[in-house]
Amino acid sequence: MRLRATFAAALGAAGLLLSLPGSALAADGEFSYWVEGTNAYHQRALLDPAGRFCHRLDLPNPAAPAYGVRNNTDATAIVFLDENCSSNVYYYVLQPGQQAPRDVAVRSVTFSR
Repeated sequence: MRLRATFAAALGAAGLLLSLPGSALAADGEFSYWVEGTNAYHQRALLDPAGRFCHRLDLPNPAAPAYGVRNNTDATAIVFLDENCSSNVYYYVLQPGQQAPRDVAVRSVTFSR
């Protein structure tokens, strides 16, 4: 009987964890990057980005990827050269507070804890 009650309690706890809102997975902080615009360079940022979601960076010139990325969030950021967070060759992992080398080109990013 106790085993059944323990199993029911564990199942209920798992259900509660799975029903947490997506904001619980969000990264707190700012992910910043530089882009090439018309005759100038601009810094852009993602504020408190959603976790486990592919963020396509806002690039004024799609032919020119972002660079100088800095992860000032509390989550690990994985940056990709492609737009869909799917490249298994051209990616770079940034721990919280870490900046990528200047030559790392980026078009998308995902966050995980």
